[in-house]
Amino acid sequence: MRTIDLFDNYINGKLGPEEITEFKIKLKTDLLFANAFIEHVNLINTLNQALFRSNLKRTLNQIHLKEIGPNLNIISINREQSFFKKYTKTLAIAASTALIAVMITVSLLMGLGYLSKKQSNQITDLNRVGLERKSKSLINIKDSKIKVQEVSYRAANIEGSAFALNNKGYIITSFHMVNGADSIFIENDQIDRACTKVIFTDANLDLAILKIVNSDLLAKWRVPFSIKEKKADVGEKVFTLGYPRNEIVYGEGSLSSLSGYSNDKSMYQISIPVNPGNSGGPLLDENANVIGVIRGKISGEEGTGFAIKSNEILKAISELENDSLKQELIGQNKRNQNIKNLKRSEQIKLINPYVFNVLVYKKD
Repeated sequence: MRTIDLFDNYINGKLGPEEITEFKIKLKTDLLFANAFIEHVNLINTLNQALFRSNLKRTLNQIHLKEIGPNLNIISINREQSFFKKYTKTLAIAASTALIAVMITVSLLMGLGYLSKKQSNQITDLNRVGLERKSKSLINIKDSKIKVQEVSYRAANIEGSAFALNNKGYIITSFHMVNGADSIFIENDQIDRACTKVIFTDANLDLAILKIVNSDLLAKWRVPFSIKEKKADVGEKVFTLGYPRNEIVYGEGSLSSLSGYSNDKSMYQISIPVNPGNSGGPLLDENANVIGVIRGKISGEEGTGFAIKSNEILKAISELENDSLKQELIGQNKRNQNIKNLKRSEQIKLINPYVFNVLVYKKD
C-alpha cells in the first residue's frame, strides 16, 4: 500500500484496530513518516478550504443573479439587510462545512499529539531535583579506634547522569546540568561522592567534560567500552544506563532516526523512554560501544528521546587548541574485546562502575 493511501485510510477510518496501533507507533518512532503525515493532513485542510471558497463563491454568484440580475447595481442598505436575513441559513451551512473540516483536522492532530508538540516545540532537559544524601565515613577517634559514622549531605540543586570517557578520570555529561555550578560530585555503587572539576564545555553541543580530582580513585579503572567514531544506522538496537532515580536504570529500544529535534543532524532520535535524571548518560549499541549522550526529549511526549552523536563529541574534542588536553581526552581506552560477545546482563555488570549519578550544587 502506498504511504499516501495509508494516510487516507487512517483519516477516513478504514484501518483495522491492529493497523491503527501500528500506524500510531510508526508516527511516534519515525520522524520522517510523522512529518509526511502532518504535511498530508495540512494539504487536505488546504484543499478543503479552497473547495469551500469555490463553493461559497458559486453560491453567492447564484444568489446575486437571482436577487439582482446580471447587471451590477448598487444594493441599498435595506436591501443588503434583507439579503443577509434571507440567506442567513444558506451562508451558515456553507461556513459550518468549512468549520467542521478545520475542526476535524485539529482534533485529528491533537489526538495524535502534534498540536501539543508544536505548542511546546522544545527539548526538555532531563536533569532532576536532588535529594538529601547519607554516606558512611570512617572517622578516627582520639584513642586511635576507628568508628563508622553516617554523614548527611544537603540535597544537590540538580542531579543527572554521566559516564567515563577514559581510564584517566575524565567524565562526560551534559552542559545544561553543570552550567553555573559551584561544585560537582559523582557517585555510584563503587565511588562514594567524588569531587570533580570542569575541564571542557560546548554549549551548542550541550557537552561537558569533567575530571575526578582524587586520582587515587583511578588506580583500578579499566573502562570496558570505547566511544564509537562511525555513525550508527537506523534500526540498530540500543540501550541506555542512567540515574533517573538514586539507583542505575536500564532502558532498551532502537535508533529510530539519524536526526534529532528539528532535523538536527548532531543528534539521534531513539525509541527509549527517557526521564529526568537521564541527561548526560550513555547511549550504547549492541556491542557496548558508546554511540551517543542522552540529551532530552520533546515536552509532553513519552517513549522517545534524543542523544548527541558520539562522532560529534569526538569532533568537538579534536578541534581543541590545547594539544596536550586533546591527547588526554581523545586517547581511546584499550577496549575489552570480549564485552561485545557477552550477554546484555554481563555487559551491564562491566559498564555499571563507569556510569555515575551527578550531583550539581549551585550558589543560592
